[in-house]
Amino acid sequence: MRETTYSIAEAGARLGAIAHEVNATGQPAAITDDGRTIAVLVSPTDALELREMRALGAYRARQARGESAGVPHDEACRRVFGAVGT
Repeated sequence: MRETTYSIAEAGARLGAIAHEVNATGQPAAITDDGRTIAVLVSPTDALELREMRALGAYRARQARGESAGVPHDEACRRVFGAVGT
């Protein structure tokens, strides 16, 4: 996946068009300042995937430390449905 790069000045002037392009193509757009990437604009789908990956990483780190890593399935079903799921 190749991202398009925009200077911060160009991105500021064209943000709406750049955002629509990223959403339509799914390709990220890097924003640079003095040639250095300072931000990356991604599609909502990619942003959700990144959040999910971060959450999974945090979950696995808690598991590795032996901490409670969540709610057991039966307890989750009890909380949501009021009965134990199968």
